[in-house]
Amino acid sequence: MPGKQFTREADMLAPIANQASHLLQRRKIETLFEVQTTSGIPDIICIEFNKAALKRRAKNSQSFVTDFADMCVLRALNMRKGETVTGSMIATQVPLSSRYITSVVLPRLTEYGHAYKESRGRWRTDTSFTSLAKYVCTMEVKIRDWRGGYSQTLRHRTSADEAWLVLDSGHSAPAVAHQDWFSRAGIGLATLHSIDGIKNTVSPRPKSRSETINVYRELLIERAAHLYSNGEVSGAIEPVFGVDLTTTTGPDPRRPNDVERHPNQVAAHSTIS
Repeated sequence: MPGKQFTREADMLAPIANQASHLLQRRKIETLFEVQTTSGIPDIICIEFNKAALKRRAKNSQSFVTDFADMCVLRALNMRKGETVTGSMIATQVPLSSRYITSVVLPRLTEYGHAYKESRGRWRTDTSFTSLAKYVCTMEVKIRDWRGGYSQTLRHRTSADEAWLVLDSGHSAPAVAHQDWFSRAGIGLATLHSIDGIKNTVSPRPKSRSETINVYRELLIERAAHLYSNGEVSGAIEPVFGVDLTTTTGPDPRRPNDVERHPNQVAAHSTIS
């Protein structure tokens, strides 16, 4: 059996980011890292932004909606576009109390430019919500724990159009032997070799798009857009049991401005076309 190709999962991030277009053909994607979903933090997300929608959002001075409760209420408002609503009316559509909606969420959405207050206790929106991305996928990266990666990828699929697990090719045989698991679940499986690069083993099954807002998908997109608009490429990188599991060689693409560890190298992350 071939040995592992990579020392740490962080060592796999730059090669995957640089070769993701081999898996996601015909997509003009941006690659971001550590963006939180409602069911965990995928190592990588690949996103094709709706640049026109991003420009309109900026022109209208509308903030990004990065809170789950806010997104739920915005979805309910969007379904009642043009209607005057109360917190009690919205509470019949979301898992939140009318008091919280009235005192916290609707005022916040008003501040963010997504709603406005007509009178005491009454709000409305006259603008249709437009997704800031045409496509988003998650990628979970593992060296050998394919079962754990499988479970995480399955959870992340709720928030994305497609979800992938990418394994070190040297330890991929057990997962490849269970390709049917991935096919049935609709998630993708790929392997990464240090020389031969990335290889598609199982393609994910695209999810059908609904006319109503998928709050899980749009929340991930809004969080990604917030990072992207601020010129950042990664969410917070938390230590694991007190250890910073950064790269063992080469730059960490999550930290493009960190030149102290590898002063003679350039960060590998860039936009993939």
